[in-house]
Amino acid sequence: MTTSHLSTTTASHAVSALRKSFPFDTIATEQTYLGKIHIKIISEKFNNKTERQKQRIVWNILKKELNIEEIQLISLALAYGTDEL
Repeated sequence: MTTSHLSTTTASHAVSALRKSFPFDTIATEQTYLGKIHIKIISEKFNNKTERQKQRIVWNILKKELNIEEIQLISLALAYGTDEL
């Protein structure tokens, strides 16, 4: 499987995993250098949360749903509350 295909598949799996907890929120992914993936999420569920809390929520979901090879392709997860916009 090529890096590009694996990245596309991983991005799709990541969005599907996150949609379970954030069904109506904005989730965007982009493929970056060497096939790495950046994920951005905007949700009211992140309002009044610290950056550490937001990261813990996102990474716990991803680690539960994705395999180690997929996790290693995600280099950045940004989580924003609507109160930060």
